[in-house]
Amino acid sequence: MLGNIMADVIVGRFALIDLIAKGGSGSVWRAWDSKTRELCAAKVLRQRDSADLMRFVREKGVSFDHPHLLTPYGWGAEDEHVVIAMPLVSGGTLESVVKTRGKLAEPAVVVVLDQLLDGLAHVHAEGWIHRDVKPANIMFEARGRQFPSSRLADFGIAVHETDVRFTHVGMVNGTPGYMAPELFAMAEPNPSHDLYAAGVVALVALNGPIKLHDGAFRPDELTQLLRGVTPKLSAVIRRLVAAQPEERYQDADTVRRDLPRVPGGYPLAHADGTPLDFQDTLDPLPPNAPGAVRPERPASQVAPSSMEAIRAGQVQQGFTAGSPSPQTGPQWAQGPGQGQGQGQGQGQSLGPGQGPGARTAQGAPGHGQGTTPQTFGATTTTTGDSTGGRSPRDRGTMIAVGLGAGSALVLGVIVAIVLLVVFNRPTTALPGGPDAEGSSAVQVEVAQDPLAPDEDPAG
Repeated sequence: MLGNIMADVIVGRFALIDLIAKGGSGSVWRAWDSKTRELCAAKVLRQRDSADLMRFVREKGVSFDHPHLLTPYGWGAEDEHVVIAMPLVSGGTLESVVKTRGKLAEPAVVVVLDQLLDGLAHVHAEGWIHRDVKPANIMFEARGRQFPSSRLADFGIAVHETDVRFTHVGMVNGTPGYMAPELFAMAEPNPSHDLYAAGVVALVALNGPIKLHDGAFRPDELTQLLRGVTPKLSAVIRRLVAAQPEERYQDADTVRRDLPRVPGGYPLAHADGTPLDFQDTLDPLPPNAPGAVRPERPASQVAPSSMEAIRAGQVQQGFTAGSPSPQTGPQWAQGPGQGQGQGQGQGQSLGPGQGPGARTAQGAPGHGQGTTPQTFGATTTTTGDSTGGRSPRDRGTMIAVGLGAGSALVLGVIVAIVLLVVFNRPTTALPGGPDAEGSSAVQVEVAQDPLAPDEDPAG
C-alpha cells in the first residue's frame, strides 16, 4: 500500500474509496459517483494494452437496465487509463457462496436459474451473447435473508450478432467446463451456448464444486450429478446441457416456462437446511469516505503519477480511515448513507439504506448506522460571562428578541383597553325595528329565488 497517496476524484467524477479486487489488467474499486450521488464499482484499466482496451470497448458498449444484469453505466479516461462504473453489488458470487456455505437446495437452484435465464432472455433479445456465464459471474445483492436477487456480470467477452468477430482465428473464448462442445470445433457464437453454460451453473449449484472438463457430459456422469433431483428440473437441465446443439434449448423464455414454480417469498435454503443469507461482503466504509460523509467542496483531481498505482492495486484505500482528505480539509457535512440491493443497492443497487455511522467535524465516529448525526462543530466554551460562552452576535439576537416580545405585550394591552371602551358604549335601536328587518329579509329571499314565476308587468 502506498500510504502517502490520496486517490481522490478521477475523471472528475469517481472518488475511489477502497480496493475490491485486482488482476493483471486492472483493479476494481468501491467508489462514490458524484454525478449519480451513489456508491458504485469502478474498474480502472490501462489504455495502452490493446487486449484490455478491446475488452473495455466491448464491455462499456453493453448497457442494460435489467434487475438481473450488471452492466456498466458510465466511463471516462484519464492519464492513459480508462475507468468504467457499474452498480455496486456486494452480497458475494454464486461461486463463493457454494464454496464457503455449501450447495443449494433444489428450490433455491430453481430461483437462481430462473433469474439467470430472465437476464439472458433480455441479453439475447438485444442481439448479444454473453459467452462467459459461470458461477463467478453471478452476483447477489446484499439482502440478508430476504428473497435473493442475483445479477449476471462481466460482459468483457460478449459479442453482438452484428459485430465483426473479436476472436482470433484458432482461438476459443470462454471458461473451460462451461463451454458448449461445438465451440471447440470453432462454431460461431450462438445464444444456445449461454443456455448450455446456464445448465452447468445449475449442476454446480446442486452439487457444490465439481470437476468439470471440456466436451459433453457423459450419460453416467450426468445421472450421478442429477441424483435426487425431481424429474421436472432434471429434464430441464439435461436438455440445457445436451451434447448436440439441435437437441438443446434455443431460447431462455422456453426454459423458464419448463422450470418448476417457486412462489415468491418461499423460504430458500442450502441443501443442509441453512437459510440463504446474503450479507455485505465488503468492509464498512471508512468514516471519512464519500458516501459516508460528503466534502463541502469538490476534491481535487488525483495526481497523475498515482494512476498507475491505482490500476495495479498498489493503493488499498483511497481515503485513509481516521484522517480527513488534505484537499478538502476537516469540515464535513453529512451525506446520504448507501448500501446494496442497489434494492444498488447498492445496488447492487449498490440494497439501499445501510450507511456507515455519521462523523463529527473532528472525525470521530457517530453512534451507528442510520442514526441522526450529531451537530458538526457544535462546541461550547466557558468564558465566564452570564451568557454561557455565547458569541456577541448571539447575545444581540437574544436582546432584540426580548425587546420585541415586550413591545408586543404593551401594544396588546393598549388595543384591548380601546376595544373594551368602544364595545361598552350604549347602543340605539336600528331604524325600522324588527318588522322592517323581517320585510327586508323577505325581499332578499324573493329576489334571490331563481325559480319564482315571472309577474305580468301589466297586472
